[in-house]
Amino acid sequence: YHRTKAQRLLELSPEPASMALEYSNMPSGEAISAHEERTLSLSQDIEFPAKYFWGVQAASIAVEEARIKALTQLLELEIDVRNAYIQAWLIDEQYEIIKRNAEQADTYAQQIKRLVELGESAPLEERRAAVEAMRANVQHSSVKKERKSVLNNFQSLTGIDLSGKEMNEPFTLFEPLVIHFDDSYAVQEARLQSETANIDHRAAVYNWLPDIEATYFMKNIPAEPDSDNWGVEFGISLPIWFWFGGRGEIQAAKANNRAAEGNLEHVRLSEKIDTATLYNSQTVLRKRLELYQSQIYPLAEEAYKIARKSYDLGEASYLDVIDAQRTLFDIQHDHLEIKSELATVNSEIDRLT
Repeated sequence: YHRTKAQRLLELSPEPASMALEYSNMPSGEAISAHEERTLSLSQDIEFPAKYFWGVQAASIAVEEARIKALTQLLELEIDVRNAYIQAWLIDEQYEIIKRNAEQADTYAQQIKRLVELGESAPLEERRAAVEAMRANVQHSSVKKERKSVLNNFQSLTGIDLSGKEMNEPFTLFEPLVIHFDDSYAVQEARLQSETANIDHRAAVYNWLPDIEATYFMKNIPAEPDSDNWGVEFGISLPIWFWFGGRGEIQAAKANNRAAEGNLEHVRLSEKIDTATLYNSQTVLRKRLELYQSQIYPLAEEAYKIARKSYDLGEASYLDVIDAQRTLFDIQHDHLEIKSELATVNSEIDRLT
């Protein structure tokens, strides 16, 4: 961005003036007298005002486009940080659930082992409990390593260590959705590119307008009584061969202008479609989350508690407890996944709008 601002100053600066010092000494001859002359001239090329104005517009648009690109990079970085936080929060929540599940499986395995020793439970129940405890511990070990990797990635991205810290949910359930398509950085950048192409097209069409050359000179002729003289000269440069090479330049600029206008409409339409799709996904995920929080999750917890109580009273087998526990675990996992997906969708909507 700052480099483009500096480039703008260079492009808006007029061409450097040229200075010349001439000296001529002509000896006398049969038909002429000796002549000595010294000339100091200062010349400046001046671009046609309309061309200069279009150049100012193009340079200003280039600065604004660079600013938009810088903001886009910052926004992409923000999205990366938010998504990294979502993943860190998700794996941390999953780790806590799997940790509790492994501890409960170990506790039940030890209880059933003692019951088998007392002759109050079958060896098959003991083996099932032992297998379930081993499976839960392997899963716990795997998620523990994955959690460490995800937290390290977040720390390398942000410099923040989340180990041992409580993380809040990365979204608000009833956050209002506000869509402003014209405020999108992608649309703004496409619009600026279209404006630049339009200026280039006009500049190509009117490239035949002449440039101006102004010259101021001082002349010293020692042989004259009034030896010092000065004057001003003006000239114009006409592109005589404009219609040979200029026509191709006009056609190319016209094609670029049409392509930029088409790209602007394409970006607008794409972002409307993407945002509408994300909005629909957000609506569906909210409804699913509300359903899980109000009905599915509470029912799964209640079923697990009933299975444990029934097992303690001898009314159910340990297999019933395992089934209820796995169902609860799957629902907890799905519940977290929905929250994670909803947070990611919210981040994408923020990026587009």
